[in-house]
Parts: sequence; C-alpha cells; structure tokens
Amino acid sequence: MSSLVVVLLVIAVVLVVGGITWGIVAMVRRQAYISSIRERGWTFVSSPTWESVGRLSNPPFGLGFERHPDDQITGATSTGRAFQVIEYKSSYWSGWVGMVTLSRPLPELWVTGGETTPRYGVLAQAVPAPPQLGPGWQVGALDPAYAQEVLTPGVCQQLTALASGQVGVNLSIDGDQLVVLDPPRKDLDRLGPWLEQLGAVASAVDAAPLDRWIQPEPQQRLTFYHHPDWYWVGVDDSLLEFTPINRGGSHHRTEDVVRGRDGDGPPFVAFKHHWQTTRTESYTDSNGNTQTRTITEHHDEPILGFQLPIAMPPLKIGRKGLGKGIEFESAAFNKQFAVSAQDRKYAYDVIHPRQMEYLMAAQGRPFEIDGDWVWFSPGEHSQPAIAHCSAYLRGFLGRVPRFVWKNLGLQDTPYPALDS
Repeated sequence: MSSLVVVLLVIAVVLVVGGITWGIVAMVRRQAYISSIRERGWTFVSSPTWESVGRLSNPPFGLGFERHPDDQITGATSTGRAFQVIEYKSSYWSGWVGMVTLSRPLPELWVTGGETTPRYGVLAQAVPAPPQLGPGWQVGALDPAYAQEVLTPGVCQQLTALASGQVGVNLSIDGDQLVVLDPPRKDLDRLGPWLEQLGAVASAVDAAPLDRWIQPEPQQRLTFYHHPDWYWVGVDDSLLEFTPINRGGSHHRTEDVVRGRDGDGPPFVAFKHHWQTTRTESYTDSNGNTQTRTITEHHDEPILGFQLPIAMPPLKIGRKGLGKGIEFESAAFNKQFAVSAQDRKYAYDVIHPRQMEYLMAAQGRPFEIDGDWVWFSPGEHSQPAIAHCSAYLRGFLGRVPRFVWKNLGLQDTPYPALDS
C-alpha cells in the first residue's frame, strides 16, 4: 500500500470520527437546551403539527403552499399570558417567530424599528408613526385610524422598551396573536425577560379601546394572506374523478389542494396533478448488443376550476393561436383572442363590446366554461395565479348581461357588476 493511500485512509478516518464527535456534541447540546426549557416550566415539541400555526395568516404565515413548523416552545408569562416560540419555514421565509396571545382578534398591524425591514408580501400601506416611537420606526395598516388607536402612548412606551438592547423589532398583530420575528431563542436567560416584555406590549394593546375593531374568530385551518375564505386541503384524490386532468399514464395523484372563494365570486378548487408514463426504448450496450429498457417519466400540471351556480353553454376564451375562432366587431379583440362556442348568438350576447374591452385590458389566462364549471389554464399552481384568475373571472362574470342569466333560469345575475 502506497504512502499516499495510507495518508488518505488516515484523513478519512479522522473525518469520520470528527463528524461523529461533532454529531454527539450537537446532540448533547440540544438535549441540554431542551432540559433547560423544561426546567423553566415550558414545553418543547420537536415536530409540532400544522395546528400550531393554523390560525395565523399574515406574513411570514399565509403565503404559499410549503409551510413547515419545526421546534416549538410554549408556556405562559408570569402574568399567565400564553406564548409560543417556533421555528417556521416556507417558500418565502425561514426563521424563528415569537408570539403572545392578545385578549381579542384584531386587524393586521405592522411595526418595525431599528435595523429591520418590512416583511415580504405585506400589502398594508405605510402610515405615520407616532412621535412617541422616535425616529426610525415604520408602521403599516389597512386603516390609518386603526393604527392610531392601537399605538397609544402606553403601547409606544412598551415597544421602545422591547427594542432596547437589540438590533431591531419586527412586530405585527395577526388575529389574537402579537407576533415578532427573530426572538432571542438561543439564549434562554434572555428569552424569558424578552417574553415578559412582549407580554407587556400585549397588555398595553389590550388596554387600548379597540373593541370596534374586533375581528371574527379565525377558524382552525391553514388560510392565506388577504384571502380569508381560502383554505388548505393538501390531498384529495377524489378530485381526479371529475376534473379535466390528463388521463394518460398511471399513478395519478393530487398535491397542494386549495379550496375557497373571493368575496361573492364563485368557489374554486386548485391543485397540482401528478402522474407517470412509461416507455420502452432500445439501446446498444458496451458489447455491441441491442438491449431494451423501460423509462419512467414523471409529469405534473396545474388544475384550477371555479364552480358556477348554474350550468352555462360551452364557451372557450383563449389567446389567438392557429384556430380562427368566432369573429367579433372589434378587430383588436379578434387579433388577440380566439373564442369558440356551439351557440354563436350566445357568444355574442356574452362577449359584448364592454366585455371585449375588459378582456383585453385584464390580460387573463385562457379559460373554458363546461357546464357549471369554469376551467382555467393557469400556467402554474401558485397563490398569485389563483388570485389573478379569481379576480379575472369575477370581472368577466360581472359583465355577463342579466338577460343571459335569466335565459339560463336564474331570476337575476348572481354576480353584480363591480364597476361601471
């Protein structure tokens, strides 16, 4: 055996032993950390279920389909206020979050101070920060009056106390939870006082006269930011029986199933469809012999459908392609869109001049009406794609004339126009 081989073997052994040693050290440290948590009367859960974050819908929660709660610490402050410190991972953010419970569910509010930036995905508008907070603070809310009523002098005092001694504060109200990013979870001697101070902020919020802002109690399910009537299902293979999936191949399954609706719009179901196909191909091996092998290919497609209150005649609206489609009086519309229908008069009734103007301006995805369902070709299975198609379809349905709905058997339009 050469000296080089011996050296490499020694290095390999050292690396293996070193890796095992560091693994043991990490395990011992983790166990000591968990023991210290429990000595404080708190509870540690290494694999919490989705219920741990099920009622939270504001960023970093409520975004995307990949949501994974991890290590969780729960307990109560000295005043009996329930708290949670949890690791959370999604497609958009990964880190630790600390929160305490408020006495009532309230609208979203965002407060950042110090070397922090507003969270990804937040839709609230910036409003003036109270002078009591001092320079460098940012506040966001959907209603400036609400932010003003929350941020009383007492709340501002507790917020500045929370910010003292740390880089910054990134705080929000999410229902009945006061949520802060990046709690000092590694140092339990710091975490305890930090939670007490966060509880003091919550007490100041509870003391503010905010009853007129109380929100409905959120349901215990995974929801989506600014889409309160959307909810996560996960898997529902019964959908494969009636949805317009690609029916070739085998091993069909659903993933990331979401149901819901937006306002008075039609309810929807959205999911990703997976399946497999196999094929046999010939090849020449290293000896020059012809062999065959089976190749398995994996496929997926987004499915998005909206259920109508009544069946409508077939109608398909898509981008102009090789097909000519029905001609309308607008040359600009004919250049962009291909419309097909069994009943041309019905198509002309639905695709009137105002409807054409809307479709050209909105630039939505292709869709097809089939009975009491509208099926989209969304291009991707994502929260923004669902939201866009939902708004696009609602605008389309709101422009279907009343006499069309009456001819179909309804007394009036189920989707009143949203604008003139």
